[in-house]
Amino acid sequence: MVFSYRFAILALVLFVALFFLLKPAKLENLSPLQYLTATGRKSPEILNGTLGFQEVLVINFPERTDRRDAMTLAAALSKIDVTWVGGVAGQDVVDKVLPGDSFDKKISTGNKGSWRAHMDALQRVVEKNITSALILEDDADWDILLKSQLEVFAQAARAFTQPRPRSGLTLATKYAHDARSPTEIPLDQVPADLQPTLTPYGDDWDVLWLGHCGTEFPTRSAIAEKATDKDDPNHAADPSHRPPLLRVLVPNDPTVPDPEHLKPHPFALKDRLADMYPPHTRVVHASSATTCTQAYAVSQQGARKLLWQFGLETLTNGWDFMLRDWCDGLYATKEDGEPMEEGMDTNTRLVKAPVCVTVQPPLFSHHYGKGAASDITAPGGGFINKDKEMTPYIRYSVRLNMGRLIRENDAKVTFEK
Repeated sequence: MVFSYRFAILALVLFVALFFLLKPAKLENLSPLQYLTATGRKSPEILNGTLGFQEVLVINFPERTDRRDAMTLAAALSKIDVTWVGGVAGQDVVDKVLPGDSFDKKISTGNKGSWRAHMDALQRVVEKNITSALILEDDADWDILLKSQLEVFAQAARAFTQPRPRSGLTLATKYAHDARSPTEIPLDQVPADLQPTLTPYGDDWDVLWLGHCGTEFPTRSAIAEKATDKDDPNHAADPSHRPPLLRVLVPNDPTVPDPEHLKPHPFALKDRLADMYPPHTRVVHASSATTCTQAYAVSQQGARKLLWQFGLETLTNGWDFMLRDWCDGLYATKEDGEPMEEGMDTNTRLVKAPVCVTVQPPLFSHHYGKGAASDITAPGGGFINKDKEMTPYIRYSVRLNMGRLIRENDAKVTFEK
């Protein structure tokens, strides 16, 4: 009898404990990864060695053995399998291989080499019929929790890249052209979409711009300003090429630095993100005025479009600036490839607008090593302390924690209070 009484008391205590331990928390109070786990929306394929893409390509000059060593270690610590693409020296790019419209432009030697290296990466994707590839520059850095970050990003990005069951349209399409103001949707309110079959990031996209040194939120005023750009005949931004205004908010992200650290270098002004949203909020949105190509993914369809546009048709600027304008819809063309003319009927003759998705703060960033110099140019050049390593935007940097991870399997926050 005593045994039965004690057993009943023990069972009651265990039940109460389990009730409170297992009681579902409010979704808005969960971290992004906890939310995905609770709702069964995780993408386990992102945990593989290529982050859910078919390949991870790293552009590297063979003589930059320092960068190759660092990237090899960083990738190994994050269990990422990389494929190397050779960097190209600008002086080795002869004029006859440049697109025809480059001859009246002042393209720097460094930009020529960078352009050709990125074209070689795109060429590989097209030639081998790779479904999707992440392209990294060899000085890119990321968070030790990158794979978890990408699982969250994938769910947010699919609002732009994956159709919904009944309508067959993406959520972003609803807000693409006629929204009167930017529409913000928390991640936990994004409706379910059709299960993608090509990539966990969705099936219909061109570029996922995951690493940059600055971007803007698409707004109606910014779109209108771009649409009036008459400096370049290729830049005839048609209304149908406006990026969607949707923003997917990822609150309570523990890998987002404190607001005072949301800037591309120590003496820069804070990004608008820092003042617009609560601390530790990440935002996924259509690419707009994005610069620097530390990391971007391309689909097979995106790689073909980019290789045609910039490998064959046009070279007018640095690679990241051209990719910025392309994603912003400023290379609107007719179906036959000719540039648009003012007053031309655009209802049926424009090709489909690019689908480019980015994220603030970025998931990859430029790592400034001690005393290291860029092979092209260094953003914030005079502002960088060359006696101290740094990586903007990354809270738990793999590179800055490399020694600790190797010796102690431990890491610390990159930014000190």
